[in-house]
Amino acid sequence: MKKLLILLSMNLLIGNVIAYFMGAAPIDFKQVPYSQQEQQLITELKAELAQNANDSTLQTQLGSMYLLHNHLDDAQQLLTAAVASEQNALALAWLSGTQAKQAGAMFDPLMGMWKLYRLYSACAEMNRAVNMDPQNFEIRMVRLATFAPTALLNCSLDTVFIDEAWFKHYFDHQGSSAPLELKLQFKLTMSIAYANAGGSDKQHNQQKATQYMTDFQQLSQGTKQPPLILHQLAEANKLLTEDS
Repeated sequence: MKKLLILLSMNLLIGNVIAYFMGAAPIDFKQVPYSQQEQQLITELKAELAQNANDSTLQTQLGSMYLLHNHLDDAQQLLTAAVASEQNALALAWLSGTQAKQAGAMFDPLMGMWKLYRLYSACAEMNRAVNMDPQNFEIRMVRLATFAPTALLNCSLDTVFIDEAWFKHYFDHQGSSAPLELKLQFKLTMSIAYANAGGSDKQHNQQKATQYMTDFQQLSQGTKQPPLILHQLAEANKLLTEDS
């Protein structure tokens, strides 16, 4: 019996080492500094929530801010409350994004199986949010930004390219009235997506990643980017450098 337990323990240890290198290792989502404008917004949202503690719109706004800056526990608490009080697609999308990051950040003693289950569940809920309100560009962007960096752990990288086509149609239709911030976020996120795509057409994907990064840099000339975008830009450039 003792020998069997030792054997099982060794198999679990070996399995966890393999799983670590296959993507089951905890991901360190470093907290991103807030800009002065974001700090002011957080102060205002907290003040409003003090007066309206169950307002799901306020909970979603503040929770999404926390998620974007990787304060995951704070985001989870607010967004769970928002979804519980009102089943709206936007709150569900942000909550799903939070849960996907939490899955990536966790240590999984089951060789990544529990992590994968949590990730797939979060992705399924994200897809449900998009289906609830398919024309909402904020929900689409939340899904795109959640799915794009997950590489092999992604539920379906094809979904990223579905959203890519949706946004291209959206920008064509909106023309110059489309927000610049949204265009910049799209270019940057797609650069990350293609850099992570790999596969048999790796060279093509690398070219697409580089082209999106070039588009982002040209579009952002003369604009001051907040810490959040600068953090994502550093991550994207790191991916492009590693693959070049």
